[in-house]
Amino acid sequence: MNLWESFKIALSSIWNHKIRSVLTMLGIIIGVAAVIVIVAIGQGAKKEMMDEMFSTDKNAIDLIYEPMETEDEEMEWEEPPELTSMDLEVLKEVPGVKSILATNQGFGTSMINDKTAEMEITGVDGVYFTAQNIQTVEGRPLNDKDNDAMNRVVMIDKVARDKFFKGSDDVIGEIIELDGNPYKIVGVYESPVPEMYRWNEDGEMVMPRTVVSMMFGNNEIEQLAIIVDDPEMLSDIGMDAANALTEHKNLEDGIYNIPNLSEFMEEIETYVNMMTLFIGSIAAISLLVGGIGVMNIMLVSVTERTREIGLRKALGATRGKILLQFLIESVTLTSLGGLIGIGLAALGALLITIFAPITAPISPLVVLIGVGFSAFIGIIFGILPANKASKLSPIDALRYE
Repeated sequence: MNLWESFKIALSSIWNHKIRSVLTMLGIIIGVAAVIVIVAIGQGAKKEMMDEMFSTDKNAIDLIYEPMETEDEEMEWEEPPELTSMDLEVLKEVPGVKSILATNQGFGTSMINDKTAEMEITGVDGVYFTAQNIQTVEGRPLNDKDNDAMNRVVMIDKVARDKFFKGSDDVIGEIIELDGNPYKIVGVYESPVPEMYRWNEDGEMVMPRTVVSMMFGNNEIEQLAIIVDDPEMLSDIGMDAANALTEHKNLEDGIYNIPNLSEFMEEIETYVNMMTLFIGSIAAISLLVGGIGVMNIMLVSVTERTREIGLRKALGATRGKILLQFLIESVTLTSLGGLIGIGLAALGALLITIFAPITAPISPLVVLIGVGFSAFIGIIFGILPANKASKLSPIDALRYE
């Protein structure tokens, strides 16, 4: 009897006991599906975190001032150099730099329609909206004229608009009081900050950074980032820009640098992989339970087919042939469970992609591992029943009732 005949017999045995076979495969199906879906969610979450953390769709990277290390054990905080419009012009000359994001930050108490809230205020210029492709949903965006003329105008995001002007058809021209000073709303925008990273449920607003500097007494430019033409060259162009700014400022006690993206990405990847492995290991327990179920049902199958085994041995079947027959049946059972589990995982990943805010891609490698591990489970937990079947004495087996 060759392998193909053994496989057909295995399929026939599974088909003749359909309900029992399905119940036996259930642990394998759930285990394989759970492991594949969890790995897919982990990969999708990691990609989502990378996209949000590093804004690869905007090709942006921060320029950070780092003071020189001293021999003192305690390093005192050092005020970063004041940045000016001349520094921005230097950065624009760096090859590969598409635009400059220069902002500052403030927090103020706002009075809107007799409602008080603590608002996060970002000071920007006209480049901010075009560089980050921020959508203006009402009114107009801020421009360089607002910044140069220090116009007392603001834009609010949709969260603040829905919270403070719910039911209003038009908010353009409305007045907001910030720390007692009036500002006119000229536009409403869609915030580029993902909802999961927002700390303020009241929303946010932007105004000319010259006005923010005047209001809060801080520097006109506090945060500096560049947007590059080629995302593949993000780190290289960022380093060139940091070096150019350091040289232009003629710094002696510090330098401008960029975040170490590779180390940070490795940390995120390690963390996500560890969580995926941990949760996936818990899901894999069901594979172990399924394997025990396979071994149990195969032992029952050996008992039911004792006379068949005796007859085959009497006709010349060797111990190895009998062992192989039951191993093939066990592997076929678990492999079918694995294939059904893969189909179930594909459906689950599709539903997650449709209804959840992440994409759950299924890796072909994970699918192959799932099928291979299912077959491996069949071999491991099929050895004992197969070995028991192969050791049966033909005479005793033929007498079995």
